[in-house]
Formats: sequence, structure tokens, C-alpha cells
Amino acid sequence: MIKINSSNSHESEPREFKEILGALVQRGELEMIKAGYDFLGNVAILKFPEKTKIREKKEFAKKILNERKNVETVLEKAEKVHGRLRTITTKFLMGKKTKEALYCESGCRFKLNVDTCYFSPRLSNERLEVAGKIKKNDSVLVLFSGVAPFPIVIAKHSQAKKIVAVELGRECCKYAKENVKLNKLSNVEIIQGDVKKLDKLIKKENFDVIVMPRPQLKDSFLKYIWKFAKKNTKVYYYDFGKDAEEIIDKVLLEAKNAGKNIKIFNFKKAGEIAPYKYRWRVDLKIL
Repeated sequence: MIKINSSNSHESEPREFKEILGALVQRGELEMIKAGYDFLGNVAILKFPEKTKIREKKEFAKKILNERKNVETVLEKAEKVHGRLRTITTKFLMGKKTKEALYCESGCRFKLNVDTCYFSPRLSNERLEVAGKIKKNDSVLVLFSGVAPFPIVIAKHSQAKKIVAVELGRECCKYAKENVKLNKLSNVEIIQGDVKKLDKLIKKENFDVIVMPRPQLKDSFLKYIWKFAKKNTKVYYYDFGKDAEEIIDKVLLEAKNAGKNIKIFNFKKAGEIAPYKYRWRVDLKIL
């Protein structure tokens, strides 16, 4: 029987925002901002209901700047996450005119452009939890690595021998390499390329751990990882949906079609991304 756990981090209610609410938000403003928000160090990204007036947006942005001294820029999220790179479009509201964020998490620092690089601060607990599962001298492959939050947190909080990170976006890879230097790491390698061409991107190697924080796309991408796994390789795979059973069935079917024997030893909710829709993490082992 597979045990299903729930994440401590709820995707729709970051702790940091709750603290701000107590200090500056009246009831009417709380209703206005329920559409969405993220804080990335010096940058706040807000999403407002459609009929919110520009004057109201700027008033709220001013309160954010006054209350949180580390926030220098307030942006409005203008479009939903889109495309295979899962990027967003933002509009400047108030403060310093920049799209570049400097964000700290679990003793690690990350620099990124919020419009060109997908980044979720709400996965901070997940990254730290996965890092805690890495054993001494493990070789780790991280796919869909973005600006390298998973690789860097793993490198900082484990004794992994080496971490190979693969990311499609060129801009993300540029920042990932900068972030590796920013965190003074020597065991993280950043590779730019498509996961679908993984066998051409990295030399044939069997990793101890494979981490797949994949975006919300139709393809599971599992078929591309089997040749880089060996007996006892652990895979931490992320997927999206309402029910656990459909994702478990998908993973088991993909393994069967590839002729792989696997054991799913854990399954957990890793955040709510919409009403009744969740990010799930499947922990599996190659037998």
C-alpha cells in the first residue's frame, strides 16, 4: 500500500504573505489580492482581479514597498504561465524598474529574470526535502532544472558527489551557471538542451538519483530517463492532477512499456496549484 503524504507548503498560501496581511491589508484589499502573489526577494509579483483599477493596484503596491523594506520592485502578473518554458509576462507597477530578482532560500542565493525564467518559491520545502534524501557520494541528475534551485539546494544540503542539471531555456541556463558561481559550488554541471534528446546531451551514465520537477505538460518524459538509471536508482517525479490513482497508473504503465520493474515507495501532495488540482511527487525505485 502506498502512503500518500501532504506537503507542509500550500501552493496558494505562502507564509510570507500571511505575515504581510496582518500588518497592512484591510478586508477589502485581501479580497482584491486573492487572485495571486509571489515574493522573490527584492521583487513582489501580484495578480489582481480583472476589474481592479490601476489606482488601487498602485496603492497596494505602495503599501508592499513601505511594509517590506527588502522589496524594491512591485510587478503585476499580466498573463498566465505559458509555453514549454512556463514563462510569465509582468507589468511594472512601482519601485525600481527591473525584472531581475535576487532570492534567498535554504542558505542559497538565486538570481533570475522573472519574465524569462520559471521559478516557484513555493517549492522551497520540496527542494530541501529532496536534498535530505540524497546520500553521500550519490550522483544526481536533475531535469527541467531552470535556474538551478533543485541542484543548488541539493549541493548545499547533501554530500552528493556530482549533480548534472539539464534545462531547455538558454536564459535559464545563463542564470543557472551564474547561480552556481554565486553559491561557490564545484560539483554542479549545467547543460542546456532538450530532455527529449538526453542521450545526446550527456554521456552514458547510470545515476543514483534522478529528480524530475517537470512542468505541467502532457508528456511525462519518463521514457527518456530509463537508460540513465540502474538497479536501486531512485526517481523523484512530479506530475499534476486531481487524483493520486491516475498518476500512479501512468507511472506504472510507462515503466511496464519500457520493460522496467519499479517500486513506488512514497507518493505525496506537493502543493495545490488550483482548486482541487495538485502537484504530486512520486518516489520510485528501479528494481
